[in-house]
Amino acid sequence: MLTTHPSSVFQKRDLHVGGLGSSASGALAAVTEPARDAADSWLETARDVAQDAEDYVRDNPWAALAIAALVGLAAGYLLSQRT
Repeated sequence: MLTTHPSSVFQKRDLHVGGLGSSASGALAAVTEPARDAADSWLETARDVAQDAEDYVRDNPWAALAIAALVGLAAGYLLSQRT
């Protein structure tokens, strides 16, 4: 089994990016920070949508069942027409 020692992970993290020196790490941070912020924002939005959907299903179980049945029927119809 392969294992890495924690200090070797930290040493690799502290090395310069691709041998380009310390200037590349600043450029890399300039790219990764907005990407990380966008991913966090998207994840928060997805959690909010999932919570809203759960609340709707808990408040209206029969309507949610009817919607799921209609989606299933539509998908079955569309798949049966592919021949």
